[in-house]
Amino acid sequence: MPSSRMLVVGLDAADKDLIEEWAASGDLPNFRKLMDTSVWGDVVNPRGLEAGSCWPTFYFGLSPAVTSQFDGGRHFDPKTYTEVGYRPERSRVDPVWTVLSKAGKTCGVIDAPYSYPTDEINGMKVVDRSGHVPSGSGNYMDFRTFPPELAEEINDKFGPDPAGGHSSDYIAVDSLEGARAFRDMYVNRVDNKAELSLHYWKQRPWDFFMTVFTEAHCVGHRCWHLHDTDHPNHDAEIVRALGNPLKDTYKAIDRAVGKLIEAADGEARVLVYLSHGMGPRVTATKLLDRILVRLENKGVSTQSDPMMKAVRAVWRSLPGAIRRPLWGLRDKVSHDGFQPDRQGRRFFEVFANDRTGGIRVNLAGRDSHGIVLPGDEYEAVCKQLMADLGDVKNAETGEPLIAEIQLVQEHYSGEALEYLPDILVTWNQNAPISAASSPKIGTVDTTGLITDWRTGDHKPGGRFFGVAPDWPHRKLNDPVNAADFVPTMAELAAVDLPRTEGQIISALADH
Repeated sequence: MPSSRMLVVGLDAADKDLIEEWAASGDLPNFRKLMDTSVWGDVVNPRGLEAGSCWPTFYFGLSPAVTSQFDGGRHFDPKTYTEVGYRPERSRVDPVWTVLSKAGKTCGVIDAPYSYPTDEINGMKVVDRSGHVPSGSGNYMDFRTFPPELAEEINDKFGPDPAGGHSSDYIAVDSLEGARAFRDMYVNRVDNKAELSLHYWKQRPWDFFMTVFTEAHCVGHRCWHLHDTDHPNHDAEIVRALGNPLKDTYKAIDRAVGKLIEAADGEARVLVYLSHGMGPRVTATKLLDRILVRLENKGVSTQSDPMMKAVRAVWRSLPGAIRRPLWGLRDKVSHDGFQPDRQGRRFFEVFANDRTGGIRVNLAGRDSHGIVLPGDEYEAVCKQLMADLGDVKNAETGEPLIAEIQLVQEHYSGEALEYLPDILVTWNQNAPISAASSPKIGTVDTTGLITDWRTGDHKPGGRFFGVAPDWPHRKLNDPVNAADFVPTMAELAAVDLPRTEGQIISALADH
């Protein structure tokens, strides 16, 4: 009888198209083998909220309208009108490892993105050891474990996070020396995470073990211009001297995947999970708030708040022991780039992701300074907003600025719907966006916005590969939903699932 044990190897923002290309060229032999021997298929993530909700949807089996996690580790606070770090003592609903733990299964989890609590598990959990961004928002990792003494053991055996415990956004890559150091840092971190994961996988016969590699996410954001020869910031001289940092990172990930599959051979089913993809960064996020201000016939502020800039600079320089008591101060300045006086506006931008912008209506009874009345007035405001946004063009090309406009309540439902934006606008990425225009707004541009620290950005689609004796090789014709994996894993573990919005994946569980 096939084992009910499961090893999940998560690859955060590892692009399926790059993997397919480099597997075909021979650069990724383990992925080539997976494509030739495993059951595999594509994954659909929550519409418009792919970047921040793909991982919570994967391990909760529920949409962001239930989990409240639509922007990864941040929430909009309707009392203060700021984005605040999401750091709950307990998850709003149980992730799959807590469901399995309550059924007596042993579970180990390492660096599940945007999962902040540590102790909801029968086994071990590692948080913020080497993630892409901290699980509870911010710029610096808050490394914690369950049991607590495990953190010291990891540091003794494997050293600290090779990337220094902070977001990759604040590491310079604009020179050959900087790009080389960045590439080497993240390749080293893949190798380090592989050895750490192998060590703890072998410690006991886990029923469920999940480890997530986030390096494709970090390098994809910061080094896309060194991969993409059509990118306006492409630097051929650096590439000639250094090679392609993305490919080098993917090759390291390929080696890690091969080692982990080999370690699980005959002992567990293996699920290799690619959360979503990566491509060139084309965005009007934060420019959106200037558009919204103009739709209310107000003036656009193009200067960053000097106090905010000063506080952020000091924050980034502080050691971790001092930063931790000051989380609240950091939260108050995390929304830089948006227009002021949210409380006094009928609608304003809230951060969703760079591919899709979010709009929140200042709703009476929901938001502390609500202006728009629920019911007919709310519906009329949303309808007019969507019509006005449909008229906005990319000022340089004349094409529509927005590819898709969604009224969130028409696509999502759940008890945490109030945390989500009211409207989502997905950008037309056919050309760079530096200015927008329409009859109502005139022309607004990105003056004063910091827009170039990332050259790569998210693509919505994911992929999975399944390896087990009773999973014969096949490529699924239809994509599965990210929420489908929790009920599938629960079925394989013979554990009842209290709640899910997903469906059991028949190719993995109907045997």
